[in-house]
Amino acid sequence: MSELEQRLVALGSTLDVPETPNLAPAVLARIGARPTRRTRGIVLAFAVLAVAALLAALAIPDARSALARFLQIGGDRIELVERLPEVPTTPPELALTLGERVPLEEARARASFPLLELDERPDAVYLGERGTVWFLYGTPDAVRLLVAQTPRVSVDEPFVLKKLVEAGTTVEPAMIRGQPGYFLSGEPHVLLLVDEYGLTYEESARLARDVLVWEEDGGTVRLEGDLTRAEALEIARSLR
Repeated sequence: MSELEQRLVALGSTLDVPETPNLAPAVLARIGARPTRRTRGIVLAFAVLAVAALLAALAIPDARSALARFLQIGGDRIELVERLPEVPTTPPELALTLGERVPLEEARARASFPLLELDERPDAVYLGERGTVWFLYGTPDAVRLLVAQTPRVSVDEPFVLKKLVEAGTTVEPAMIRGQPGYFLSGEPHVLLLVDEYGLTYEESARLARDVLVWEEDGGTVRLEGDLTRAEALEIARSLR
């Protein structure tokens, strides 16, 4: 069983599902029969067939994927869609997507949580939607790496970043710094910012490249760039 399947099974064990009622008396009443050994066997056979049909449906990839159309890691939500929405060929300005550009020292002071940093100082720092801090390495026209850090999102708050992926994007479970997360690679996916009411900023939509995302100390950390899985994990390990 994969890590993702294990997490889904664990989630299912926490759900409050009522006990299955005993349907045999109702079925017997409808067919006007007393609960003999033969009729009880018939009811049991129908129940087994129904369960077998459900398990057969779950074995079909399309049916299984329909049960898990999204994954959520802290303030990031990954949604599987049939087709990505149209995104302008000219990406939005980084200031519109990332937020207010500030000095690194100011970002450290204003952040509501301790920032993880690389040994290399970022070329630009932005304070974005709902307390997200973005480190940019490179230039706005030639970004080498983006590191996004989002504070803890409570259960009654909407997520902060929405990722829309289609069949061409691979979403792989990964362990990052001892925490479960995901590595997105292959075809670019669409990234959208989400406000405190759960509404997306459509003007922020842009295509994102390879991404490694995980939770740490209650917050969410996200690396984006032209990265292999091994390169992304190495960068994650070097954060301090």
